Amino acid sequence: MKPILMSSIKNQDKTTDTRLIGEEPMEYTQPKEIGAEGEELVHIDASFEPLIPKFLTNRKKEVVTMQAALAAQDYETVRTVAHGMKGAGGSYGFDRITDMAAVVEQAAKTGDASTIERDLPALGSYLDRVKVVYE
Repeated sequence: MKPILMSSIKNQDKTTDTRLIGEEPMEYTQPKEIGAEGEELVHIDASFEPLIPKFLTNRKKEVVTMQAALAAQDYETVRTVAHGMKGAGGSYGFDRITDMAAVVEQAAKTGDASTIERDLPALGSYLDRVKVVYE
């Protein structure tokens, strides 16, 4: 069962992404809380604190893996890694990771390199800017 975290209910606003996935617009949650120097703050239950550094390090490695796969036009690897990242993000309370990885996964399914080239760096940037606040 996924934990219900403060990050999923406070300081967030539902918006509709302009990119279409199939026939339906994809919804994602925009963070409203910005820290110093553009950091995006995510509130996570303190019991997750020992796990989060390795979690974030692994997601950064996965972005590198997807970039290499994209360069080789290996959309199946991009799709598989993005799918795993999508699930892991929500499990740890990083809804934005889930949302961004879902867009990359869908683009990989259709071989949409331009969307992946646009969104994969954004995902990497998010991982570099996210700051965890333990509660």
